[in-house]
Parts: sequence; C-alpha cells; structure tokens
Amino acid sequence: MAFWGNTFIFDDVACTEFGLMVYDFNSNSQDDVEFQAGNVIEDRILRRYDSFMYGLDQNQSLEYTLVFGANMYALDNNKSLDRYEVEAIASWLTGHQERKWLTIMQDDTESYRYKCVISNLKLITYGSMPWAFSCRVTCDSPFAYTFPEEFEYTISGSTTINFFNRSTYNGYFRPKVEITMSGGDVEIENISDKNRIFKFSDVPAGDTITIFLDNQNQIITSDIGLNLYPYFNMNFMRLVRGDNILKITGDCTIRFICEFPVTIGG
Repeated sequence: MAFWGNTFIFDDVACTEFGLMVYDFNSNSQDDVEFQAGNVIEDRILRRYDSFMYGLDQNQSLEYTLVFGANMYALDNNKSLDRYEVEAIASWLTGHQERKWLTIMQDDTESYRYKCVISNLKLITYGSMPWAFSCRVTCDSPFAYTFPEEFEYTISGSTTINFFNRSTYNGYFRPKVEITMSGGDVEIENISDKNRIFKFSDVPAGDTITIFLDNQNQIITSDIGLNLYPYFNMNFMRLVRGDNILKITGDCTIRFICEFPVTIGG
C-alpha cells in the first residue's frame, strides 16, 4: 500500500518548510510494501509432508521507498531546486546516529508514525535540473506506532480495571509505567495473563516518590534516586493483545504511557 498523502514530517520538521511534497516523478514511485515482515521458522524431515513450525520471526524491519520533491503548486516560475536547497534537505534527512520519527500526513496515517532512518537518498533530475529525491526508509520493526497515549488511575485499596491493548502485535506489549506513592506496597495482577503479578513491596515510607518503569528495557528509576530493584519482584509489566483485566492494589496513582505497535504497511 503506497501513500497518497502529499506531505510528511521528519524529526519534527515538516517537508513544507523546504517547499517539498510527496509524489511520483519521472518513473520513480513509492513502494507497494508488505503489511508485516516476517519469516516462518520451521523444520522439514524426510517422508513427512508437513513441517514442524516453531513460530514466526518478526525481527525484520519494515522498509519502503519514499519519493518527494519541489512543490509543483508553489513553484515560482517553475524554479527547480538549487544546490543550497539540496544540501539543506540532505542534511535534514540523512546522517543521523539514531532513528527519528516520520509521519505521513494523510487522513488514515496521521495518528501513526514510523521510527526510522533514511538512507540511499538520490537526486532525481528532469531536463538536467534537480527536481526531486527518492530515499529508503528503514524502520526499527515491522510496525508503525501510535502517538504516546496516557491512561491514569488513582487507586485507594483495591480496584479492577479493563485495560485495552490496541497493539496489532500477537505477543506481549510492554508499556512505560509511572507510579506515584508514599511507600508501602503496590501490586498489579493481570488476570488475563494467567494471573501474573507485578509488585513493589515495602518501599520505604516518607515523602511522595514517583517510580518510572521502562518495561521494554527493564529499567527502573525514581525522582529521588532510590534503588528500587530490591523492592521489586522483577515481573516487569506486560499486556496481552486486546483486553487486560487488571486488579490493582495499593494507595497510589498509576499512569500507563503507551505507543502501541500497529500494522499499517507503508
């Protein structure tokens, strides 16, 4: 599925700031790409017609071609790109040492973004003049991501909530979590995940403490610098796809911060 939107934002900078738009140009076009990359892991043995399947490898990155160039509706006297504009555009898009966010501005993709690097930037000429570019977009996963969404709950005693994980990944999603408390215990039992328990026990009482959990990378920090690993049962928070029935016990405020991985193709 190629894009039909005509503008994009990369690293918080809109292509319109450079007078650019997305389009097909001079036989160069965007890719029709797979919705989700993945390889079946399996073994086959002699005299058996079916295979032993071990799972699906979803570690492959989504890749696609993006074509863009001078905005044909805003050109002054059909002016092509000059060498200074080409240099500025190349500096904006390429050579980064970490992945940046890319959003394609069209009605059905504005709520999603890709974490990616841009490479293979090529200049496209027409009549020996530079008019457009093509580039390769390489994402960090087979998925796009929703913009960060926050879900906050204030707990006093014990409360059961239904938390919906809208990820399209058929595996566990690990959100970022912030817990504000004054010491003691806090427990989250995920009834939908075979009653798996996430728990802090006997956190030293005193002034209010906010605990920050990056569950994907298993990192715990706090706003007062307290080492919280000795108080944690090491069951980092994870959510099954779809509905999660969570029983939360303690006196605290909990905030789930989610960038759901979703399959929308390129």
